[in-house]
Amino acid sequence: MRLILIFLIFVSALEAKKDIKVQLRWKHQFQFAGYYMALHKGFYEDLNLNVKLLEGDEKIDVVKTVLSKKADFGISNSSLILDYMKGLDVLNLGAILQHSPNILLTTKDFKSPVDLARDGKIALMGGDQDIELKAMFSKEGIDLSKVKFVTNENYFENFIEGKIEAINSYISNEPFVLNQKGLDFKIIDPRDYGLDFYGDTLFTSKLFYNNNYETVSAFRTATLKGWDYALENIEESVDVILKYYNTQNKSKEALIYEANTLKKLINNDLVEIGHINRGRWENIALVYKDLGLVKSLSKFDDFFYIENKKVDLTWFYIYFFISSFSIFIILGIVYYIYKINKKLLKSEKRHKILFQNSASAGLVWKKDYIITEWNEQATKLFGWSASEVIGKSFLDFLIPQDEKFKFDDGLKAIFDDNNLHIFINKNCKKDKSIIICEWYNTKLQSTTDNSSEVVSLAIDITKRFEDEQTLKLQANNDFLTKLPNRLFFENILQKVYSYSKRNSTIFGLAIIDLDGFKAINDIYGHYAGDALLQEISLRFQDCIRAEDTIARIGGDEFAFIFHIGTIKEPYEKIIDRLLQEASKIVVFDGNIKLQVSASIGISFYSKDNDVDTKTLQKQADQAMYLSKTKGKNCFTVFDT
Repeated sequence: MRLILIFLIFVSALEAKKDIKVQLRWKHQFQFAGYYMALHKGFYEDLNLNVKLLEGDEKIDVVKTVLSKKADFGISNSSLILDYMKGLDVLNLGAILQHSPNILLTTKDFKSPVDLARDGKIALMGGDQDIELKAMFSKEGIDLSKVKFVTNENYFENFIEGKIEAINSYISNEPFVLNQKGLDFKIIDPRDYGLDFYGDTLFTSKLFYNNNYETVSAFRTATLKGWDYALENIEESVDVILKYYNTQNKSKEALIYEANTLKKLINNDLVEIGHINRGRWENIALVYKDLGLVKSLSKFDDFFYIENKKVDLTWFYIYFFISSFSIFIILGIVYYIYKINKKLLKSEKRHKILFQNSASAGLVWKKDYIITEWNEQATKLFGWSASEVIGKSFLDFLIPQDEKFKFDDGLKAIFDDNNLHIFINKNCKKDKSIIICEWYNTKLQSTTDNSSEVVSLAIDITKRFEDEQTLKLQANNDFLTKLPNRLFFENILQKVYSYSKRNSTIFGLAIIDLDGFKAINDIYGHYAGDALLQEISLRFQDCIRAEDTIARIGGDEFAFIFHIGTIKEPYEKIIDRLLQEASKIVVFDGNIKLQVSASIGISFYSKDNDVDTKTLQKQADQAMYLSKTKGKNCFTVFDT
């Protein structure tokens, strides 16, 4: 009886819920709805977690709270990467808000950072929480020491009373209040100035993760599930907030406004909640470095969360078992064929049994690519039965026309040795769709007539390939326009510069800034501005040469790298074409006509202007501003 009691106590201890504390970065509102719904829908409880949410305010340092072990998890923002670069023990578990809601609200007299810098007091949060707002001034060439930044606990009331000219705000909160009061205001958004930071980001300490990897994985999984639920059930989520968390006494209308606004910034229709884009984080780190907040960039290798394979999740083990079993079957077949080739054993019947029951699509073929065997998995993957393909060349139906030219030499080489040859290529299916397969090929020596055949096993990697391409695109390309982003542009510029310096060639760098873009956003909203940028980007791409590069490096700012033979070579035609394309009307939402123009500054790298890439960009920038002073819609070449 005593042993049974001890056993029950032991089992009870194993099943005890893990107590978890989460430090929110602000007061209760829809900003944290995913956590509320994970709690109230039982998602945390299902994974044996007992979660307590700690309300935040302006006095709470979330990172300090987590690192001092007063909380296990916290919600920070893009400044988390700055904390990491300063040596703090933080681990990024994923961005909830793909775009920051942080904006400057100004009175109607101030329309740009330049206007505010001249004559305006600006209330910001303390510390590094509003760096993206400060960076916006810096990006416009404004000395931050000359801007009147103030810290004020009653900043919103002071703004309404006219005591300060601008305040940091969330686009999901304060604009609703001002609209309800009937007050005029302007919004200055960092995204309009090329600063697309992340918003709320879930994190923990690396120490907690290393000691509690199963708990971290479970908490992250339940939280993301909570966010999915909250965004799909906004009314229900708002009702939960009103009943249990409404410490700010918000109205239902205010919470629904906040929910709909944040849903656009979370962008869960296109981007998986919690997605981490390393390239974007590195761009953000570069902004902090440019502001002098850190001396050098880190490698970020242990800043990003990676799912630990030890996590005890049933689906993971099922997937792992199936994948391992499939790989084992493939390797077993390959190894068996290898043994046949080495020892020439008379065991073709055994091979056929393995081949026909393989978990992978397989075919055996001989000279001229004639199929001699075709297994059941090949029928399931490609659609053709064995009777339809045996005796035919697989080049006639399995390989797309545009890929046939690169196959001949590679396939013939398989007959030259007994090695394993691996290819990745497109393949046709019977239903005329195209998939991407990874092929494992090896020679099979016949023991009856001394002739050679090849056994080829295929794995459908279409999804994996598409995911890899998507990640590559996200890391190197601007999300909105699909043009190269600033980080990728810097890499291209450095390569072009190195080549030109080494070979004494010439290239041009043009900085293109759209005139009147800010007014489009102010009058018609960000969706109109986004549509304009997308259309102009397509036009720019259509009028440049294949060897040249155009990138989006800021909100309405582009960079164009072009090659010329000599400094006297006529390049004006392509620059004029860019000006023309920028100034053409863009129709938005069926009937709204949007129109801007462009100011372009150009600098050339040559023996006579042997400067580094940073100086070259500054020269082009200066020339671009000269174009603006000349009346815009023109280009200016930097005078060296």
